[in-house]
Amino acid sequence: MIRLSSLLLLPLAACAAGDRADFPSLAERPVERRSDEIETPPPAPPAPADAALAAELARLLADARRGEADFASALPAVERAVSAAARAAPSSEAWVAAQAQLSALDSARAPTAAALSALDSRFVDMAAGVASNTAVGGLAETEAARAEVEGLYNRQIERLQTLRTRLAQP
Repeated sequence: MIRLSSLLLLPLAACAAGDRADFPSLAERPVERRSDEIETPPPAPPAPADAALAAELARLLADARRGEADFASALPAVERAVSAAARAAPSSEAWVAAQAQLSALDSARAPTAAALSALDSRFVDMAAGVASNTAVGGLAETEAARAEVEGLYNRQIERLQTLRTRLAQP
């Protein structure tokens, strides 16, 4: 029995006593240290807007600011009308007058909305150019103008919504 068990342990001993130099190391190899990435050149700095684009952006900003000025000048009258109709029943004379004032206020912001729409279209066209690796000038200027106009537009919408919620709904 002892002889049989020693015969079974003999192969295990041979495995444990083998030369360890025959097995590959698990350490990092030189080929694993190098990078196969292709170095890409840094992107070119954005090109400034040309004269035509700069003029268009200036016009759109002026339109949006005019819309904001019209909106701001109409706002006090609308606030008075809404305050007068705050507890009025829908379809009452005060409520109808307040609704008419709200419609006029909504119309006053049309230049701002139109400028935002034009800037959005311009921005989409520029993004398409960038996606097709076409050199696009004025991207930063367009983005800045769009951000300003979008801020005006969002504040106008917020003020309109606040005034509308003060009126009873039919």
